[in-house]
Amino acid sequence: MAKTPTKTSATATAAQVMATADSVTYDITETAPPFIAGQRVGDRKEIELTEDQARNELLSGHIRPQGTKNA
Repeated sequence: MAKTPTKTSATATAAQVMATADSVTYDITETAPPFIAGQRVGDRKEIELTEDQARNELLSGHIRPQGTKNA
């Protein structure tokens, strides 16, 4: 009897990664686009991201670590 391949959903895999990775809370700047790291921002003032998710957004100036002042 042949085994049937198991399907993994992308959502389940992403949830597992988020559950194991350390996330940090960042402040969202006024110049941020509607989406940050694939998450809809809306009128939120802060967002939790892993280091990998935050890297490009930090370089783009869309987020900043909490506790830092506007430059």
